Amino acid sequence: MNAWPIAAGLLTGLGCWLAVRELAPAAPDLRAAMRRLDSGGPGQPADWPGRLSGRFPTTPRWLPVPSADLRLLGQDASSWLAAKIACGVLGLALAPVLSALLVLAGRPVPWMLPAGGSLGLGALLFFLPDFVTRVNASERRADFRHALTSYLDLVALERGAGAAPTEALEAAAAVGRGWAFERIEAALDQARKASVPPWDGLAALAAEIGVTELADVAEIAGVAGQEGARILDTLAARAESMRAQALTAMKARAGARSTTMVLPIALLAGGFLVLLIFPDFYRLFG
Repeated sequence: MNAWPIAAGLLTGLGCWLAVRELAPAAPDLRAAMRRLDSGGPGQPADWPGRLSGRFPTTPRWLPVPSADLRLLGQDASSWLAAKIACGVLGLALAPVLSALLVLAGRPVPWMLPAGGSLGLGALLFFLPDFVTRVNASERRADFRHALTSYLDLVALERGAGAAPTEALEAAAAVGRGWAFERIEAALDQARKASVPPWDGLAALAAEIGVTELADVAEIAGVAGQEGARILDTLAARAESMRAQALTAMKARAGARSTTMVLPIALLAGGFLVLLIFPDFYRLFG
């Protein structure tokens, strides 16, 4: 008995069911309506990640969510979960599609191979957004630390000009440019609207995005604001320490990249040597 007509019939029925399910009118969803209002109104067409994230408004409890990384990148957990599900489904479907193409080409494969490959690729691609999010967040934190050193220098200059700790923090954030200064300025503005000290806003931002250096700056500013301590030397020392750490990390990354280039260079040299001696060996043994 040929199984291809049965599989084609099942896939056709599944496609018809999905088409009818999408075209049939559904009950209004309050969460989807609120998301459309927040995104700028119902006139803007949503992309496929937005539509898929609408299907999964909450993440399951058993799935660890990198909340700090997502907040740093300006993403939400539902879009991250939608990307994971889309990548997992793509991985599950890739091996059967390739095996079907091989069968149509007259090269059948055992069913264990596409089944195992489907599970392996599905699991691999399901965790791919985690790796991408972690790498992007790491680069984003490195950029934030670089901007934070400039922010510390600006705060020290404002304090040296006679500004109060609160005024120095806010003026330095307003002078700088870039997304890091915008996040700091937004945190200070939110703290001012909530009638809390600005260093509490910086500490909240540090806990939100996972940058411990910003928490240290908030602690230094809090000591200066509450006890009246001089922080010029402390801020300068902290900025210099952060620059030294960044330079050490850059040197370590450069050394690691240099080490990883040894193997490709060795393979290239070996291939070049084989190319040089192959004619002599061919004439000698041919």
